[in-house]
Amino acid sequence: MHATYWWVVEGGTYLGAITVRHELNEFLLRAGGHIGYGIRPSARGRGLATWALRSVLPQASALRLEKVLVTCDDGNLASAQVIEKAGGVLEDVRHTELGLTRRYWIPL
Repeated sequence: MHATYWWVVEGGTYLGAITVRHELNEFLLRAGGHIGYGIRPSARGRGLATWALRSVLPQASALRLEKVLVTCDDGNLASAQVIEKAGGVLEDVRHTELGLTRRYWIPL
């Protein structure tokens, strides 16, 4: 799947990454979503994931996407809060190949 990747860095130190997938296949529609991100444990709790997610939404809009799907594990409350802070609206929680998955749509 075609995607654009960015690293989150600070002073030359890698802190995480975020990806925007330009379209969804069946698996991504069920479980993976348009956007995936991860912040290394030592850098968590600083708002970096929220900043990164908000920062890539204009890039997703430039791809002519009207809304993006962002998912997280049902037990990952920190990630759910990140998605909600970025405007994510919970569509459902479902069993997927990745386990129990929260599926959010963010209008662009």
